[in-house]
Amino acid sequence: MSSIRKVKRKNLDLEKYTRALNDSLNYRIYAEVWYLDILTDKKWECLVCGDYEVIMPIPLQSKFGIRFVLQPIFCQQLGVFYKDEISEELFSKFEAKLHKYRVRNYCFNEENTERFNPKGKKKTNHVLDLNLPYEQLRKNYNRNRRRKLIPMPDFYVLKLSDTSDDFIRLFKEEYPDLMSDKWADKLQLIMKKAFEQNIGYQCRVEGDNQLIAGLFYIKTHRRIFQLGAARDKNISDIGFFTIIIDYTINLFSNSKDYKFDFEGSSVPGVALFNESFGAEKKYFTYYQSPIFNFLKT
Repeated sequence: MSSIRKVKRKNLDLEKYTRALNDSLNYRIYAEVWYLDILTDKKWECLVCGDYEVIMPIPLQSKFGIRFVLQPIFCQQLGVFYKDEISEELFSKFEAKLHKYRVRNYCFNEENTERFNPKGKKKTNHVLDLNLPYEQLRKNYNRNRRRKLIPMPDFYVLKLSDTSDDFIRLFKEEYPDLMSDKWADKLQLIMKKAFEQNIGYQCRVEGDNQLIAGLFYIKTHRRIFQLGAARDKNISDIGFFTIIIDYTINLFSNSKDYKFDFEGSSVPGVALFNESFGAEKKYFTYYQSPIFNFLKT
């Protein structure tokens, strides 16, 4: 196969890149052109092998005139994408190319991690196979999770929605320390774009036509990505997220080869919550250049 070359975002053959990603055996929504454009303000480039047979998107950032690789929020896994399995030698060449950058952080996807064990720290994702009937999937919840699945009071309504304004407003109000308004606004752009493409889902609980709690998903390429959550903390929590996730699992159960991607967590309580639905641990790799090793990861 041909050598690896660097292609700037403005020179990228968008049709070939998109085809390569869509045909890849390890597709991730995070590597879509429109998705990366939103998160990086089009500040990214790509390592390309051959006629786009193998691709590796690289998100970039600059500070004080110094350019470095920085994987943005809402972008858990990137790495090397390919339609046909590649050799360890070729993967190592991509990895070596990455190491020539100043890398604040970069995450290889689960398939890269399992097959090639790239250099870096292993991080945990949680994934649930949806190829079973709902009743069987529910039996795999732990006892505490099943116990929390009580009927909601009649004044609450569980529904799907394609709106984002009240979701983002609640997100900003209730989680001001989690991230800046800038990133919340980028999440809203992702939501709107996903709704336009009919791949976005917001499952929510309302009371008196007001949003109480909601989760945002993107469903594409046999994977359901859980990308955003918001809940009104002034309302007594009766297990809203448990109810919403259970509803979503029910909605997409018995789907051959589909996976529910919780996006994992390094927070023990969140990890236990994900695993309580029967989700399995999957590992991806977090890499940063030695010059950044003094920073917390």
